[in-house]
Amino acid sequence: MPEMNEAKKLRGWSLRDAAEAGQLLEVRCQFCRRTYRFFPRDLLQLTTNVSLDRLANRFRCERCNRRDYMSLKVVQIWGSEPGKLTVRRLVRVTSVKKPIWEDGVL
Repeated sequence: MPEMNEAKKLRGWSLRDAAEAGQLLEVRCQFCRRTYRFFPRDLLQLTTNVSLDRLANRFRCERCNRRDYMSLKVVQIWGSEPGKLTVRRLVRVTSVKKPIWEDGVL
């Protein structure tokens, strides 16, 4: 049986679905081959409940600073994998205050 297109699989699956199923999201940069793993619940704190096929282009690689080579894959955690996989966790969200100045006449 032929393999199904990965984008079609992800189109019907959302962040909340992946969080409820206990899955991990593996984001990989195809340019520099760096892999990041995230918990869907952490990403739900940063964005709305979006379809997973739209989520890959929201990431940017920290090593090469590219966005167009990012791919996303859903990973199910199996028995021997906990304790061995590196997963990024959301610690806190900070907002940056940036002053905007305007020159005016007195």
